[in-house]
Amino acid sequence: MKRHPSLVPLSHDHHDVLVVAQGLILGRSPAPRSDWPTDRRAQVDRVVTFFAQTLRSHFEVEEAHLFPAVVAHLPSAANLVGQLLDEHEAIRTRIRDMERDPTTDLDVRLPALGRLLETHVRREERVLFKTMQREMAPADLETLGSRLGRRAPGSASCRVSRPVADSEHPNPARPSQRAS
Repeated sequence: MKRHPSLVPLSHDHHDVLVVAQGLILGRSPAPRSDWPTDRRAQVDRVVTFFAQTLRSHFEVEEAHLFPAVVAHLPSAANLVGQLLDEHEAIRTRIRDMERDPTTDLDVRLPALGRLLETHVRREERVLFKTMQREMAPADLETLGSRLGRRAPGSASCRVSRPVADSEHPNPARPSQRAS
């Protein structure tokens, strides 16, 4: 099923999440020119950075706009939305655990996080989005799309990027700024 234009930005984000998930599951990237690290400890840094810079805002947009719209227009999908919210919290918890302990059992913990990310994205794409497109009125999807289109600058998509070293920042006094 072709994705409704209002959901395309979220689907693009989901693609990037799946790239990260595959790197975590396989311990390497299947893409030949990827700069995904093979060192598990470096993968922790990459996924923590990815969450902080991009995935957190993606979750916030879904939780503030997408999920409430789904529950309002499709009350029968409330249990699915609850499950997706639980998965958001489980992902946040695993990221916090990685930040607290970035070295123990990485060959188990990183693939488990990757599988959780993959399962979550597939559920949103294959179940939630398909249900929305099938059962929500086109006007309601358009309204949702306009709300999603007003996301904060810098949260327009999930970028798969490596952590930026302090020496690479455009303004070393402000390391939170990313080079474009």
